[in-house]
Amino acid sequence: MLLPHKESIRVEFKSERTGPVDDSVIINNMVAFANTQGGTLYLGIEDDGTVTGVSKKHRNINQLAAYVFNNTVPPVQVRPSVINDSCGLQVVSISVDESQQLICTKGGRVIQRVLKADGEPENVTMYPYEFISRLSGIGQYDYSAQPAPDSSLNDLDGDARNMLREGIARTHADDQLLALADAEFDGATGLVTRDIKDGIVRPSVAGIVTIGTHHALRRTMPTATATFQVMRDGSPVVDETLRLPLVAMLARIEELLAPWNTQTEVMLGPRHAVFYDIDRSAFREAMVNAFCHRDYTLLGPVRFQMDEAGLTIANPGGFMRGVSFENLLTVSPTPRNRQLADVLKRCGYVERTGRGIDRIFARTVAAGRPLPDYSQSTPDEVVLFFRKAKVDEGFVRMVDALTEKRRSPLPVESLIVVAALNQYGTLTDEDIAFRTSIDRERVQMALDDLRSLDAIEGNGNRYALVEEKEKDAGDPVILNTRSYQERCASVLDYIRQAGGATSVSQMARHFGVSYATASRLLKRMQDDGMVRRDGAARSSRYSVA
Repeated sequence: MLLPHKESIRVEFKSERTGPVDDSVIINNMVAFANTQGGTLYLGIEDDGTVTGVSKKHRNINQLAAYVFNNTVPPVQVRPSVINDSCGLQVVSISVDESQQLICTKGGRVIQRVLKADGEPENVTMYPYEFISRLSGIGQYDYSAQPAPDSSLNDLDGDARNMLREGIARTHADDQLLALADAEFDGATGLVTRDIKDGIVRPSVAGIVTIGTHHALRRTMPTATATFQVMRDGSPVVDETLRLPLVAMLARIEELLAPWNTQTEVMLGPRHAVFYDIDRSAFREAMVNAFCHRDYTLLGPVRFQMDEAGLTIANPGGFMRGVSFENLLTVSPTPRNRQLADVLKRCGYVERTGRGIDRIFARTVAAGRPLPDYSQSTPDEVVLFFRKAKVDEGFVRMVDALTEKRRSPLPVESLIVVAALNQYGTLTDEDIAFRTSIDRERVQMALDDLRSLDAIEGNGNRYALVEEKEKDAGDPVILNTRSYQERCASVLDYIRQAGGATSVSQMARHFGVSYATASRLLKRMQDDGMVRRDGAARSSRYSVA
């Protein structure tokens, strides 16, 4: 078994070179791991990763497991094991899974694991005000269903309620609600709830967030805010802080985005299609998700920031337990605020299937633009980035032709897979799964579908688009009219003239090609050893190898 080289949110080293660590240290670490993401404590490794060996006292792993079980509340089961390194030294590892409830030491201390500003992990006390955030993050507590603190029925805004009704009438999400009087409507949708302390019906947190008055939002839900910025050359040209009921908030943010969201028309035979820089349907789904899944117990607004590179949407509160950007498209949806999500579904603001994330991906890539990027997300914040890029007209026409060929729209997985191949070039099924957040089984189904349409070709376990278009219709530029060697020479000359490094976006703008075309060429050149990639995601740059 390979030992890790450094500590992380899920790995902790403890030295026993000068003697065994105190047993309380082991308990504290097991509690912290259980209350965070799970993890492993290694006894006998220095902070720098050097193996120095476990003490004789802690080599009895059965005794260790029993000690942890008897000194945690509720009792925690761990998996200890003895590992022999290549130099003959022994290390003891103690692993624990993330718990679905709060765990404390026998002395009553609740501990969690966090990252410090320098990226190093540490264990810290979890205070009572943090309990709700933790429990909601693992799906054990719905804060949005609770009575809003210090609230009354007068805190619900009649005009906002009418906007909610208009949403139902427009989408026919649940028409039966329209016949109800206001009090019945509020009760049926979960905008109000009965306070178990005094039996009085009060607005729920979901009710205040959705249709609360401005005064009520400021008084009872000060975290329900958003900011919208448009940056140009590092300075804001639009900078607005919003405190509105959600029904008005969503409309206002769409208004703020509209002037900056330019459109491109593409002719598809006799038809013309319109594509926006940020697909409006994908944006709306992502915007609603940010408000629906944010942690309302944490200070900080939902952030919308548009700059030259694209649009960032960030909300306080990390992914729910079991969710990461690697499995977004396959994991079962688990909203942090179930009551709020139900209100928005019943009123037509959210996909009733709960699979709005599929729409975000499919609508974004339909124009040949890069896949939505969640890679900058942290345990405390979900961050989504839509990269601005030219419409890839060649890709749009290819998807239209495939749709005509199968006489129905491409399934979401097939569309995303063909988009990944268009963006990154030749990939293995493992590469596709990693880049698209689709599991291997569904990737294979999509590949089979695309093969049946003669859209892709395979060589062993590697797949690529059938290249009917070395010259993209949307890229009527010099790069597409030269041989591969000539294109590489032009790119290398450009990189040298640009100071030795370039991003995909910079190269695409310089040569007037789509982001996908530039990305494919740079990746091929990287595979051939001509260029080197430094950095990851948005910050990556290519230099001459």
